[in-house]
Amino acid sequence: MKVAVIDLGTNTCRLFLARVTGDVVRQDTRLTTVVRLGEGVGESGRLLPAAVARTRTCLRGYASRARAYRPVRRLLIATSVLRTATGGRSFLHEVERESGFPWRVLAGEEEGALAFRGGTSWLAASPSGASVGTAPLLLVDIGGGSTEFAVGVAGETPTFVRSLEIGVVRLTERFFRTDPPQPEAVTALAEHVAAAIAAGVPERLRLAVPAAVGVAGTFTTLVANKLGLTAYDASLVQGHVLSHADIDQAVGRLAVLTSAERGRLPGIQPGREDVILAGALIAREALRAFGLEAVTVSESDLLEGVALALADGSLPVP
Repeated sequence: MKVAVIDLGTNTCRLFLARVTGDVVRQDTRLTTVVRLGEGVGESGRLLPAAVARTRTCLRGYASRARAYRPVRRLLIATSVLRTATGGRSFLHEVERESGFPWRVLAGEEEGALAFRGGTSWLAASPSGASVGTAPLLLVDIGGGSTEFAVGVAGETPTFVRSLEIGVVRLTERFFRTDPPQPEAVTALAEHVAAAIAAGVPERLRLAVPAAVGVAGTFTTLVANKLGLTAYDASLVQGHVLSHADIDQAVGRLAVLTSAERGRLPGIQPGREDVILAGALIAREALRAFGLEAVTVSESDLLEGVALALADGSLPVP
């Protein structure tokens, strides 16, 4: 079955065109555009006109490509920023009228469960995932407005899902007032993340998970930077293992650079240069909180999870 998914988040807008057969997703198109729809929402509570304009321009192009693909099912999913921003639903109604895409605002736990399904879907068939077996694992999905934590066995419904408001855009705007940020601001952000995880995820669970999978732009960007990729190569990112030391070293490098200087580093996608430090800090504190020494990075993520759920009917189209 051919499906089309648009993922509209706080920082990025993504298009996914794929064919689903059973539990297998074959990607035909995957596009990411940094639109920063959540710009200023943490302070004002509202979508800014400039952010709305950027996003609508992106969505028009995506909708055109999706129509040409002729999917059987299509859906726009909206996540953290549109769960909270005043006027978010009105904006989505306008987008639907303009693009013809039905939409659904995912609750945080729903987003985490779908990300777990997509982010672990490749493990059974992958040599790099063979060691996971039937042991429970942690999936961490770092977004612009929130981060989702899901624990379960790959290929099954997660037994625990929690969405915390510790996204890269939200925290960058809140804590970093200078560029580069002051050392005490970096420390404060890390302490805030650690406290949020400690309050949101029971300690007994954090100490019982032996392995982790990381999905979304922070993790893939950290891998691309570590490997020095001047041109992004998904095949090199998929299944790559980032150690706690890798992430800690990345934090040290990024914290002393301006956003412009970070943007000149290999592997840093335009639009992520100002928020990648916050993402690296979230990743580091997540591993620390769960007592893990490494995370396996997955290219498959929420998009694959939504595609699978659209195809089997478990995610109804409004």
